[in-house]
Amino acid sequence: MARNFHFSRRSSLYLFPLLFVLAIFACTKPQIAFQNIGNSNNDPNVITVDTFAVQMSTVFLDSFTTSGTKAQLLGRYIDPYFGTITSQSYSDIGTPSPLPTITNYSVYDSVQLIMRIDRSFYGDTTKVQRFNVSQLTQVMNFPGTQNAFYNNQSIPYDPVILGSTDVRINPTAGLTTQRIGDTIKIKMPYSLGAQLFDLLYRQPDTITNPAIFRGYFKGLTVYPDVNLPGAVYGFKDSMVLRLFYHEPGVVVTQEKTDFGVINQNSQFNQITADRLGTPTEKVTRLTPELQSTASGNQAFFQPITSLYVKLLFPSIGNLATYPDYLAVMKATLEIKPVQGTYSPQYNLPPMVNLSFTGEGNNIGATLPSGTGSLNIDYLYGTNTNYSYDITTYIQGALAQGAPNNAKNGLLMVTPAALFNTTFNRAVIGNAYNAQISNQISLKVYYASYYQK
Repeated sequence: MARNFHFSRRSSLYLFPLLFVLAIFACTKPQIAFQNIGNSNNDPNVITVDTFAVQMSTVFLDSFTTSGTKAQLLGRYIDPYFGTITSQSYSDIGTPSPLPTITNYSVYDSVQLIMRIDRSFYGDTTKVQRFNVSQLTQVMNFPGTQNAFYNNQSIPYDPVILGSTDVRINPTAGLTTQRIGDTIKIKMPYSLGAQLFDLLYRQPDTITNPAIFRGYFKGLTVYPDVNLPGAVYGFKDSMVLRLFYHEPGVVVTQEKTDFGVINQNSQFNQITADRLGTPTEKVTRLTPELQSTASGNQAFFQPITSLYVKLLFPSIGNLATYPDYLAVMKATLEIKPVQGTYSPQYNLPPMVNLSFTGEGNNIGATLPSGTGSLNIDYLYGTNTNYSYDITTYIQGALAQGAPNNAKNGLLMVTPAALFNTTFNRAVIGNAYNAQISNQISLKVYYASYYQK
């Protein structure tokens, strides 16, 4: 099931907010403003209930677009909860613009692939990693009727490695062990540069016609060595294949020209996760949902590897049967990462939204007031949470009925600008988690007929 954060495939889910509003107006009991409770002796009492179950599961949502993000994600790291995560980048390479003037006297020197880090990362940055480069064997055209590339797609490439480099990156400082600032250089075969240099000198259609050059060169893929895991790093989409040459004379003139990335909208990252032997192993395309009670009373959230957390409130309708129930005044939800599952190496998402979802686990519209920023308890780690005001949602859920509340709920998501470029993840505790302070918490405040 493809994820599309423009919601083009989820038109049915737009009905949720409308149904909720209609349900609220259909309620025959008066709605009383929470802040007005307690102003006189005749005011109703406000009761707090925190015993309604929140059913939690991990869901796998399959493919999503990774092209056009303006970021190359490269690397490999091992996560004890989410598995071995690998990211490989594919780029279309075009001719220099303008084409340089190569004469009979010009002398070719060498060619390098040059990339610049963007300072984003996830994993252990203390380790040396190896990045390999190979040439594509197929032009990077969108397949079929697609207008984007997805995380689970790839382009065929020659397994022969054109170049590689071993490097350690300090992304926060913007430095690498190559000692050339934020730049990484990979030496490419002399023969490759010589071929390109010859084309620049002769200037046949292969080099003057960009479409013909695409069929000739096709593109490059950069990928990590599987034997040297450490971290996934973000690189800018300004990668270039730089050709060096010189003009001889009394004073030698050093020259260079760049074959850069073209069609930035088609540059994409292939992201894979090997979850064998981890708590997330059972969540796959064939088994796309796993109840938190079957996975150690915790659910797993990492959108860039297709894992989301679904929340259901199957018993909330029972509140309306309370003999003293008058109206829901307020409802708050605290979602709590499990202590010990996150660290500076495995960062939590800084922001998590709540979106409507249904039985098919599609991502719907964002819940009003459904944006939660991360609060971290740096002292003890027990009060780290994302908090939400879900009053409107609970008011609507009361009118939905038990069958609907058993399948329609909320989905934890990251904002659209982050879901396909960051690896932040969270392990969320359910209501039965062994660490009581890390259990999800739903508090409902309702007005009671019984006066204070």
